[in-house]
Amino acid sequence: MKKKPKDLDAGARKSGLREQIARAGPGPRARRTGIELLPPSAEAYQALGPYARGRVVEKALGQTLTLDVPWDVFASQGVDDGTLLLLQHLPERAPASVLDLGSGYGALGLPVAARFPEARCLLVDRDLLAVRASAHNARALGLRNATAQPGLGYRELDRQRFDWVLCNVPARIGPRAIRYLLEGGRALGAETRVVVIHDLREVVLGLGLSGLRQVARGARHDVFSLAPGPLLIDLLDEEVYARDQTRFHGLTLSRPHDASEDPAHQRALAVLADSLPRATPARALSFRAGYGALPLFLKSRFPQAEVVAQERDLLDTAFLRRNARALSLEVSVRETLFPAEGLTPRSFSLVVGELSAPAGPAVAARELREALDLLSPGGESLILASEKQERDWLPQAAPEGAALTVLLRREGASVLRISRSRGAL
Repeated sequence: MKKKPKDLDAGARKSGLREQIARAGPGPRARRTGIELLPPSAEAYQALGPYARGRVVEKALGQTLTLDVPWDVFASQGVDDGTLLLLQHLPERAPASVLDLGSGYGALGLPVAARFPEARCLLVDRDLLAVRASAHNARALGLRNATAQPGLGYRELDRQRFDWVLCNVPARIGPRAIRYLLEGGRALGAETRVVVIHDLREVVLGLGLSGLRQVARGARHDVFSLAPGPLLIDLLDEEVYARDQTRFHGLTLSRPHDASEDPAHQRALAVLADSLPRATPARALSFRAGYGALPLFLKSRFPQAEVVAQERDLLDTAFLRRNARALSLEVSVRETLFPAEGLTPRSFSLVVGELSAPAGPAVAARELREALDLLSPGGESLILASEKQERDWLPQAAPEGAALTVLLRREGASVLRISRSRGAL
């Protein structure tokens, strides 16, 4: 009988959530296209914990690569057509150095690294989960010429040089950021090649960039090339991502394009805000903090409290810091994959956060466990979930031995309360 990997996340192992995920079957796109993910490798559980979802087989550039994919990232059910189209239309001359900007789990940059083993390949993504996945895949494939690092656009790359910059442009990033992604490669001395969905074709052409040409048109995507030339933008300008301003409980917040937020999100966050305790906590943690609505409201509500905000997306943390400065609210920002990374157990009197549907129940189980572990005696954790998550994931995802109750249901949202008694060991 085949043994389960010893490194399987403890929360998922204890609750049987791994089997629950397996019974759920492939997602809608997988069912529609006939794609079925292979089981994650044992090494994937070590690298990604409960985010490990499965493996995809990618055929590109005359090679076949097997990549571990996590939950809650782009194209987690299969390599997207845009990536494959761009790989079919790379520059002709072999590169000595390549930057994959917005690398995801490595579906674009790693085939290039395998095809050109002498080239230095850097994979950069703003999502710490994507960075961890692409780094794991590079190791698993033995690609010593490929490295992965976190970064927001070209923010940390202005002194580096590359022959190629490759990018699968996010669909909702906004026209100014599209110009930034295209033209920013010029500061690195590179030819930039991007793939965009058809809906963005006119946006790209409307930028009026000299040296821009369309090199391919697929069923749903277009590939563009921008030759090296003079740079007319500031690589450190985060304003290129700004979409609009929004209000949350009296706070005016700058919101970025491509923020993971549906129209009902603010209403759901308001339900959580209305559930906060009256007493001022000594120390509070807000996980999955986004661009700052909840942690900044916490600080405005409890000005004497130390407020810590955790988020894995560097675009969100950039705007969280911008909003904190604009509101003169001091919040400590932590860029980590999981809420408790680097934090001392039992050191917070209040922990608030929200569960993510795309991340899946095994991740929810870990986050609930960490929310409990971080509570000091007498503390409480308030977690926002949808009513569907409450119904489908609980009590399987509840921390073992925890006092978990549903504090409030409203607007299709549920506020879960986890408490630690004052006499708890």
